[in-house]
Amino acid sequence: MKIKNIFQVGLFAGILSACNPVEEVGPLICPTDSFSLTTSDLIIEVVSGETETPLELSNNEVDLSTGGAHISSDFGEVVDWELTISNGSQEKNYSGKSAVMDIFWYGQPNKFENSKLQFDVDKEIEVSLTVVCHEKVTKNLNIVGTQNFSSLNSKYGILLRDWDKNGSFPIDSNHFTVADGWEGENEPGGITVWNLDYLDDFSSPAGGKYIQLHGSGTPNWYLGSHSFPTDGLGDLLSSQNVDSLYVNVMVSSEEGAENTGSQIALQVAGENYSKVEDINWTGWKLLSYKFSDFSKNSGASVPNSNVQSFILQLGASPEQSSNLKVRYDFILVTVGAPLFEQ
Repeated sequence: MKIKNIFQVGLFAGILSACNPVEEVGPLICPTDSFSLTTSDLIIEVVSGETETPLELSNNEVDLSTGGAHISSDFGEVVDWELTISNGSQEKNYSGKSAVMDIFWYGQPNKFENSKLQFDVDKEIEVSLTVVCHEKVTKNLNIVGTQNFSSLNSKYGILLRDWDKNGSFPIDSNHFTVADGWEGENEPGGITVWNLDYLDDFSSPAGGKYIQLHGSGTPNWYLGSHSFPTDGLGDLLSSQNVDSLYVNVMVSSEEGAENTGSQIALQVAGENYSKVEDINWTGWKLLSYKFSDFSKNSGASVPNSNVQSFILQLGASPEQSSNLKVRYDFILVTVGAPLFEQ
């Protein structure tokens, strides 16, 4: 009887061993035994445009007014990794499963909160890298300056225009001229008052000047618009995938205004592809759209990234209006993700 019991226990243990999830799953999650992770594997370069300098040679300081940080690591094999950038109150997180980590960071936290486009500059920042089954490694840095997005690496994105003469397609002066593009009212639609101004009375979180479109007259859906050429934009971008390119833009309307819409369009091969959203918020809001979100009335989406013109319209939504005022600022194209993902 004892021999039988011993046999049953041994058989049961053998079954458990064969079904042990640790033995089945563990080797598929952890790196190989030869893998190691040290602080030297966490590489941080101070980046300005396409120029990079090791963090250690920059006094462990990143000046956001002239660029950001390029954070990378070559793991030598495919691993699960997480990168956290934190100052204790603000945080930015990245994660992936790959043999190489390659990140450009320009000071943004995860969320666009309290109108802040970047981390606070008065706190030390810890950058920590974790690979599954291994202890995290860290480096510290400080940030100074205010990010104006005028010195981005092309792998991250391109500032098209703000109204402080920054960007790849900047304005020419402090007041609109024909060098800045085209503008006009819907005169056949009965719009009798039309103004396009560069103002700083109600600056966006990006600071400085913004563009304001104002039109009034006969109730209408479309009151006027402004466009500026962006020839060669597709060649400036590091990706041509319209599902991986994002338009980020600040939008606001006059407080208390009704039936006001944010109407933005991309012109490709002579065709306009638009994205319309009712402005039902107070103050400034950062809107982010994929290129592929822009479409014609037929439903056809933007076919490629060769955008010839960027168009800002003054339009009514959800009902017609006889008097509208809309403000736009900070038109940024990012690659792979919107400026803020939460």
